[in-house]
Amino acid sequence: MTAVILTKSEIDKILAFSGEFEISPDLGKSSHKVKVEGGSLIIDHHKIPLSIFKGAKDDTCYIIHKNKLEAVAFFSDETKLYYKLVPTGSWPTIKISSTPMHRHIHLSPKQDTNLKIRAISPVDGRVLDTCCGLGYTAVVAAKTAEQVVTFEKDKNVIHIAEFNPYSESLFNNPKIMIMEKDVFPGIKKFPGCFFDCIIHDPPTVAYAPELYSSEFHSELFRVLKPYGRLFHYCPTPRKTKGKLYYPKLIRRLKDAGFNNVFFSRESSGIVARK
Repeated sequence: MTAVILTKSEIDKILAFSGEFEISPDLGKSSHKVKVEGGSLIIDHHKIPLSIFKGAKDDTCYIIHKNKLEAVAFFSDETKLYYKLVPTGSWPTIKISSTPMHRHIHLSPKQDTNLKIRAISPVDGRVLDTCCGLGYTAVVAAKTAEQVVTFEKDKNVIHIAEFNPYSESLFNNPKIMIMEKDVFPGIKKFPGCFFDCIIHDPPTVAYAPELYSSEFHSELFRVLKPYGRLFHYCPTPRKTKGKLYYPKLIRRLKDAGFNNVFFSRESSGIVARK
C-alpha cells in the first residue's frame, strides 16, 4: 500500500461513510477512491479495521502502520524534545515541544513561505537556506534557483519531514543539497561571495540565540555576493514579550556591512542587500 497520511477530517469521512467515496491520503495533495464495507476500510486492496480510526485528534497527522493508526509524533531521548507534524488545512507545520516552526494561525505555512521568498525575489543563482525544517523554503526557492544549500542540524526534524507529502521534493530534487549539520559552524566552510541569495529563517531566539548574533551576521555578509539579497526572519512582539526586536537586528546587520536594510511586516522579516 502506498504511504497514507491522514487528518481527523479524513478519518471522520471514513467513519461516517459507507460504500465507495474519496479521501485525501496525502494532506490534500490528491484524492483517492476507497471503500468501506464489512467494518473495514478497503484501500489499494488492503483491508483495515475501522476500529483503529476511533479517537483521532484534530491537531495530529496520522499514518497507518501494521493496521494501527499512529501519530506522526515522537519524543527524542537525545534532545529531550517532542516532535509532531501538525495539520493546518494547507501545508502542515512541525511543533517542537509545543512551539510551532511556522506562522499558521492568521496565514498558512504555504503563504508564510511564499511571502518570505517574494520579499527578496528574484531568488536565483546559488541560494543558502540556513535552517531547513520541513524544507518549504528550499522547495520553493529551488523552483527558480540553480542550487539551494539547506542546513538542518536536528535529525529528528528531517525524520518528520520524511512523512510530509509537501516535503517530498526536498529529498528528490537534484537542485537541493541537504547539509545535516549545524549552520553556525557550517557556514564558515564556504568561501566568500559564494551565494546570490540567503534566506535566514531560524527558530526563535530562545532556541537558537547564536543565529541572531553579530558573529553569525558577519558570516552571512561574508558568504553573500555583492548586491546579493538577504531575508532574515524577525520575531514578532508576541514572541519577545511586547518588545520590538527588529530595530536591534537592523543595527546588527548594518554593523555587519549590509545596506538597504528594512523590516518587511508582511513577511515578518528583515530584507537587506550587500
